[in-house]
Amino acid sequence: MTDKKREKFAPKAPIPPEPPHRTFTAEELKLAAKAESTRTAYAKDITYYRRMGYPLPATAADALRWLVAVAPRLKPATIQRRMIALHAWHKDRGLPSPIDKEVKTAFAGLGRTVGLAQRAVKPLMRDDLLAVLMAVQAQEPVRAARDTALLLFLFCGALRRQSLVQLTLEDLTFHELGVDVLLRRSKTDQEGRGLVVSIPFANGRQCPVAAIQRWCELAGIRSGYLFRRVTRSGAVGDTRLDISSVARVVKAAVARAGLDPAHYSSHSGRAGFVSTAGMAQMPLAEIAQVTKHRGLQSLQRYLRVVEQRRVRSLL
Repeated sequence: MTDKKREKFAPKAPIPPEPPHRTFTAEELKLAAKAESTRTAYAKDITYYRRMGYPLPATAADALRWLVAVAPRLKPATIQRRMIALHAWHKDRGLPSPIDKEVKTAFAGLGRTVGLAQRAVKPLMRDDLLAVLMAVQAQEPVRAARDTALLLFLFCGALRRQSLVQLTLEDLTFHELGVDVLLRRSKTDQEGRGLVVSIPFANGRQCPVAAIQRWCELAGIRSGYLFRRVTRSGAVGDTRLDISSVARVVKAAVARAGLDPAHYSSHSGRAGFVSTAGMAQMPLAEIAQVTKHRGLQSLQRYLRVVEQRRVRSLL
């Protein structure tokens, strides 16, 4: 019998069973269409709207009365976000949106009256960051290790706070040049295709790679979420750090260094990386490769300020 015939009549290997598939409900899939942080923010906005005594579902007249009531008290950016939340609440339930043309016109009038410029937090520039990191060391060792790693990852990885709190130890790949950080989901990757940010080793004591390794060692993190709650006694929690806690960590750290925490937020690390890289004349494409900006308009807002500083320094 030839080899081909032997292959033909040889017993077939059993087909392995297919792995069990996860099942979804329509509600779960619809819920996943919005980021967790977006859903949380919308829920809070709707709660504030209800507490003021306005009805749900709302009519355009209700929305207009609410807009007039809050115009003297809230920032335009806050009002705009709550209008979006009100619109989304109705659309999610198949109801007509109360944010009609008349309401939008009234909001536009508010913009022409007081302006719609967003509050820009102060970037945590490299030299200020080094001073902040020195001040952080005065804390209890475990908390100091966490805050050091958190601040360095915010700056060196130009990370948003949502991406930071979602990181797990399994998302890190250490190599001879530093560490690759897998962002499984981010603002510019809502579908979860995955983006990688490479953070290199740095000279001196404030190396982000060494900092994350030290934090994991002191905290006993062998798997799971990287950044976690630390109690006053230095005990490390099992769950991830709350997204709102990132800003509190940053503000407390800059206050320790004698800076005004009112001017800083969790976004200051990302803004500081962009501004510092711009001052060092790093090419725009290389900056965008780290920040994962899809377009360059947001980057150019930072860099216009950098260019103004550079021109003034020449005078």
